[in-house]
Parts: sequence; C-alpha cells; structure tokens
Amino acid sequence: MTFEEMQNIIEGMLAVQRELQESQLTLKESQLEFRASQEEFRAGQEEFRASQEEFRASQEAQKIVLDELIQRYGNLAEQSIRQKEILDRLIGYSLTNESEHLNLEEKLQALEARIKRFEERNQT
Repeated sequence: MTFEEMQNIIEGMLAVQRELQESQLTLKESQLEFRASQEEFRAGQEEFRASQEEFRASQEAQKIVLDELIQRYGNLAEQSIRQKEILDRLIGYSLTNESEHLNLEEKLQALEARIKRFEERNQT
C-alpha cells in the first residue's frame, strides 16, 4: 500500500468521522429542541388544567346561584298565588258587603304574615 492510498483511506475515515460527529450534533440539537417542545407542551397542559379548574369552580358558583334563584322564584310564585286568593276573597266580601269577614280576613293576613316571618327566621 502506498502513502497516497493510506492518506486517502485516512481522509475517508476522517470524513466519515466528521459526518458522524455532525450527525451526533444534529441529533443532540434535535433532542434539545424536542425537550424544549415537551416543556412548552407541559406548561400548556398545566395552564389548560388550571383554566379547566377555574371553569368548573365558576360553573359550581353559577349552579348555586341558579338553585337559589329557582327557590326564590318558587317562593314568589307561591306568594303570588296566596295574594291572588286573598284578593279574590276581598273582592267577594266587598261585593256581598260582608264587612265582618273583612275584619277576620285582616286578622288572618296578619297572622299569616307573623307565621311567615317566624318561618323565615327559623330558616336562616
């Protein structure tokens, strides 16, 4: 083997070694980029989970408010029905001139109001 042949073989081996080192550097850079992407993805996931949790808490708060509004609406509906019945009775008493019933009705209303206030105090 001549010196030139040995030099060509060594140059070829060095070229292969250079390519190998360059591909290793490229692989390391790709791995670092991949790790950075993974970290960004994890951070995004954490933000998403946090926003999901906030959304769930908001939904729970809205559900509580909605339940309270539904209960209040039901109470208002009941009161409206009672007031309509009382008004119908008052109109009936007025038409038949039964004034003594009117006094009894006023006393009944006052008693119902006292009972209602008592019940409300017991609920709170």
